[in-house]
Amino acid sequence: MPSQTGRLRPPSIHPRTVLVGASLFALSTGLAQFLTDTPAWRFDSPVQYDSDIAVAVGLCWTLFQLAVHWKSHRERSRWLMASGAMLLLGAIQATDLLVSSGFIRDDWLLDLPLWMAVATLVHTVLRRGRERPWVMMLWRTGVLLQTVFMLCDLCQGRSITAWSISAEDIASLAEWSELLAIENHVMAFVLLGRAASPNTGATRHRTLAVGAEARRVYEQGHLFRKAIYPPLRLAFYPGVRSVLLVATSIGLVAAIGPIVRRAAGRSLAGQFADLLVLGLRHGFDPLAYYFQELYGPGRRAEAARYLTRHETKNGLLHLLNALRPAPDAVNEMKDKLRFAARCRQAGLPVPRTLLACDDTGVAWQATPAELDRDLFLKPRSGRGARGATLFERVGPMRYRAPDGETLDLDALVEGAEARGRHAALIVQPRLHNHAELADLADQSLVTVRVLTCLDTQGRPVVTHGLLRILSKLEPGWRRKDEYGVPIDLTSGQLGPMRSDRLSRCAVLYTHHPVKGQAVAGRVLDTWPAIQALALAAHRAFPHRILVGWDIASTMDGPVLLEGNINLDVMFPQRVHRQGFADSPLGPLLQYHLATLARAHDVD
Repeated sequence: MPSQTGRLRPPSIHPRTVLVGASLFALSTGLAQFLTDTPAWRFDSPVQYDSDIAVAVGLCWTLFQLAVHWKSHRERSRWLMASGAMLLLGAIQATDLLVSSGFIRDDWLLDLPLWMAVATLVHTVLRRGRERPWVMMLWRTGVLLQTVFMLCDLCQGRSITAWSISAEDIASLAEWSELLAIENHVMAFVLLGRAASPNTGATRHRTLAVGAEARRVYEQGHLFRKAIYPPLRLAFYPGVRSVLLVATSIGLVAAIGPIVRRAAGRSLAGQFADLLVLGLRHGFDPLAYYFQELYGPGRRAEAARYLTRHETKNGLLHLLNALRPAPDAVNEMKDKLRFAARCRQAGLPVPRTLLACDDTGVAWQATPAELDRDLFLKPRSGRGARGATLFERVGPMRYRAPDGETLDLDALVEGAEARGRHAALIVQPRLHNHAELADLADQSLVTVRVLTCLDTQGRPVVTHGLLRILSKLEPGWRRKDEYGVPIDLTSGQLGPMRSDRLSRCAVLYTHHPVKGQAVAGRVLDTWPAIQALALAAHRAFPHRILVGWDIASTMDGPVLLEGNINLDVMFPQRVHRQGFADSPLGPLLQYHLATLARAHDVD
């Protein structure tokens, strides 16, 4: 209808009105069919007429929405697909005329691909409206009714009867299921395209938690970029994804469920129901349910306040950090040499690179005498400690490898060169922990992960801090957990330790689980300097929105190791025992998500 400004606007329709209207339409069809002698399978029956009417109504509605949203490329393509689905439904109705006119004997082979195309198109349109729960339920009901129609049509067209049901009854059931399937698809389109009440948008931004908002923007903006979690592209197709989610939920309940039942009293059936509701309805990663302890009383509702790896690892964080123009065409944080060079230009303390090895050979950046120390080999483009190798100095120019073998400098360089031909690596001096952290590890470097995010003025703000202790770098430890310790942003006081193992999802450690030292309550005197370095680092990379900085606290002061723009969001939330929505990051992330939504034409 025209507005006061002459612009078309969708009418405001209450969902209850849509459902009541559709129910009355179906009941009136049934009454008309009951009062007539024409079988429902005839092309001139009330059921057939009303199917045509439903298609016409749906087509008019989708064309109207197309006109309303014509200036929006995203919405235009969305309603073009919806109109195409309605035209295909019209084509399915036309096949009945072909059969009744004698042009074809059986329209089943025509209807099958057309109905499959309709189901696919409708799903593509509706998956952008997941914040309206009715629409996807209507699509599923419509697909179920389509399946009933196709089975009945197959039986009727081949004179197959079952349970003493006549061929005419099967044909009538087919037409009724077809009508109801069309109604479900039309209702879904109407509910999706109805206008929101004047305060809906403001209310959503005021009350919607940042985790649910992130998943909404990710889904509706089609922000999938690369299959990282899990690393299998097939897993992201709608049907396959649902099957994998159910299978994963079953496996998690079997493996972790008994532990949770003993710790929190939540039954296995209750856990499985939680996983299905959160996963199928809200797109929530099932691992996060256990990782963030959402099985506790009343905790399921808190899922909306948590981000998960599903949306962040597979595209959301990459696109969020690409909102600002980058000075380089490559990811300067992925390449450790490029990252270190940028940091040195900004006057930031970073480990010195002594050797760089790649397929061109060895590039010496130090004298051989400067390598007479403990050395650390790490991939040039790797993250964290993955692929890193420690060589301990046991004598002048002699080193002990992790397997216990002793080798001299020439052998070490030769081995590094051989490894570098396959994957570029760098050799750096081994860093040692500051005295206030030295008792928390034997051989490994305890790092501090600091999250910083730009505020609305483009200034970096520290939102999270946590210690990271990697057991896999400790040969003498039986456990291979990664431990995290929360850091109070104001005082630098440490909280209890948490493990990244799902089997220990409900365990808090006030003392180090291996070494026994007290951890909770300890205060880091170096925390102000670590925060200052993280803020300075973000100012050197102002085109990044959200970064996780890894910083080593050494006796010479904090040293910047690397920055992560596709950081893991699960561990900081687990360690701090709160979703990002309830942390200082929440309002900042909400602001940037709104910017990302506008950039990708998400309402």
